[in-house]
Amino acid sequence: MLKIDRSAVDTAIENMVLFTASIEVLADYETEKQVLVKRGEGFSKRISEIREEHAGTMIDRETVAKDSTSDYIYLSGKMKQLDDEMKIILSLQDQLKEDFRELRQKHLPIIQGTYRNDLSAKSEFRVNETVELVRYELLKAIADYAREVKKQQQPLLPLIGEFLDDEELMSNNAGFRRLFSSDSTNLSYFEAGKSVIAKNHVLSSINGNLHPEIRKPQVKDGE
Repeated sequence: MLKIDRSAVDTAIENMVLFTASIEVLADYETEKQVLVKRGEGFSKRISEIREEHAGTMIDRETVAKDSTSDYIYLSGKMKQLDDEMKIILSLQDQLKEDFRELRQKHLPIIQGTYRNDLSAKSEFRVNETVELVRYELLKAIADYAREVKKQQQPLLPLIGEFLDDEELMSNNAGFRRLFSSDSTNLSYFEAGKSVIAKNHVLSSINGNLHPEIRKPQVKDGE
């Protein structure tokens, strides 16, 4: 019976384009990050190669070159070079962790400010004002409907009163008395769960009265 016109909201949802600037600054960060990622992948690849080469050189030294002093010295020197290179790469890996941290530190304030600015667009949907307006319109509609029920009942009451005033008759017709009790025209309502509308506000409306705490919100121009 009562339906909220959400066409403007649906149009806003359909046309919503948020976080475009955030996407751009994150893309800038990702571009710089990939340089470090590739560097790290290069380190890992070289470490794997060094380990394999070191193991092969050690085997050669202890087998092929075990009877040749010059070859043994040469291969030992080669292993030392590999060990030194490994130490350098491990040190560079530690430095790479710091490089990642510095990169994030560099982009953090940019991302934070840009995202905050993008996010501010969500405030175009004024939730509190919308809830207040919908609540008012709903409760007023309920009250108006219930008031009309009472209004149309009024012409019946003078004659119905003749029956209700007959105590002897009513003593055997309690159902008739209840049917015409003061709250019989109230609309039916039960609270199934939590609601943004207070129960006492609804109870006032189903009785045909708009609760004094409910006032029509001031809607800004253009809303």
